Amino acid sequence: MLPEHRAHSETMAQNANAMVEGIVWQTIALSLGCAAIIIGTMIAGALNAIPLWAVSLIIYVSVYLSYTALHEAVHQNITGTRKDLAWINKAIGTLSSFFLAHSYEMHKTIHLTHHRNTNDPEHDPDHWVKGSNFLMTALRSLTIFNGYFLYCQRHWDNPQMRRAYWIGLRDTGLTFTAILLIGVFIDWRLAVFGYLIPATLAAMTLGLLFDYAVHVPYIARARFENTRVFVFPRWLDTIVTWAYVQQNYHGVHHAFPRIPFTKYRRFFRESENDIVEAGLPVVRPLG
Repeated sequence: MLPEHRAHSETMAQNANAMVEGIVWQTIALSLGCAAIIIGTMIAGALNAIPLWAVSLIIYVSVYLSYTALHEAVHQNITGTRKDLAWINKAIGTLSSFFLAHSYEMHKTIHLTHHRNTNDPEHDPDHWVKGSNFLMTALRSLTIFNGYFLYCQRHWDNPQMRRAYWIGLRDTGLTFTAILLIGVFIDWRLAVFGYLIPATLAAMTLGLLFDYAVHVPYIARARFENTRVFVFPRWLDTIVTWAYVQQNYHGVHHAFPRIPFTKYRRFFRESENDIVEAGLPVVRPLG
């Protein structure tokens, strides 16, 4: 467990625990909704019912949103305290990861390693996105899932990483096989410009927003200090929070990973004094 440089209040911990309840239906709806939209959009694109640029835009947004369901599944947050329904996390995580050309099992290993080693240059898999300048950071974010394979190779002596590597290859291969079949038997432009490129750009966006922006400058490692939140004034904060899928409050997630993403902002507002006192960095871009 990561160190805590400052003590946190019992009240804050109780508030966090109270937010872990039953099934988070919003996450299930998000995953199933994105899956349905992606499949429907690809069918519409194959039938030339909508233009290719519209297919690309819809796929980009849907793949971007799909990650949140995968992320929640990794932390077992979809079913909260309902351990008897834990299989739902794996089902939703597997579904969402397919459209990301990724792997639920691999991401579970990688992401939990990230939480244990946040901002550690050698042992944090998401440290991959930190480049020497913005261009390099963008390119690294573009290849973030590839970076996970390289991380597994660098830690090949760890049986968990070897297993994650091979499972990742298997699951990623399924998605690319589906894209290849679309390209060969339906339309190569639909496969490449309709899905492959926008899905890759969605991964880059995830790397920039979910990994890089919230962890810069990659120095602090303590539990309440290693990840920041972005708070905007009034109505603008609501817009950003929706677009960011509440990950502008990512520091809340690293402090209390079992809080579902739907409650990040609520927790921050209810516990702001305590969590800031514990060390959480707060950025207010517009004051």
